Amino acid sequence: MIKAAIFDIDHTILKKHSSERIFIKYLHKNGIVTTRDIIRFVSTFLTKLFSLNGIYIKKNKSYLKGKDERVLEAEAARCFQSEIRPHISVEALKEIQRMLDSGYTIVLLSGTLDVLVKQFEDYCKADVAIGTSLERVDGRLTGEIQSTHAYGQGKVKLLEDLGLKMKINFADSYAYADHFSDIKFLNMVGNPVAVNPHPGLRLYAKINGWTVVNF
Repeated sequence: MIKAAIFDIDHTILKKHSSERIFIKYLHKNGIVTTRDIIRFVSTFLTKLFSLNGIYIKKNKSYLKGKDERVLEAEAARCFQSEIRPHISVEALKEIQRMLDSGYTIVLLSGTLDVLVKQFEDYCKADVAIGTSLERVDGRLTGEIQSTHAYGQGKVKLLEDLGLKMKINFADSYAYADHFSDIKFLNMVGNPVAVNPHPGLRLYAKINGWTVVNF
């Protein structure tokens, strides 16, 4: 069996930022996501909000509906280099390298878009990276996701599946994340690490004797 070091991305590897929010602003600034797309996104957001289906809000990718997947992939690479990479934590990169040198398989697990997670995978020299897989039909995005969303219980399911596939020894593994919603996923490993933690996670980590670090 292998031992893994599993890293969340937003607010963990990436300091104080959401990679998807940065990307949305970049796409809008460059005319790829239009004001009409944003209005559709907000309309969907409000509809689901008032139907009390709050978890759908994070799965709402309607602003990408109809976009060419090849254009999106190319723009993700450009945005990563110019807008996202400067905000990656040096301390996080050092920790990833330390775990690599110690023989751990590096896994990135994030609810952000798969086209962005791919950029982090290459830059961080990760062995495996899992993000939100966007549904594609005839080379264009539908605005929907096509797999388990890596958020909350979804992260647990994805990690369980990966564990079976790669034969991960979770008791000997590490996991790094920042948010209270990551508690179930962090509890899967023998060595959970709260990174730049949300107040709820900080309290939970303190009560349970978890390691707390600031990247």
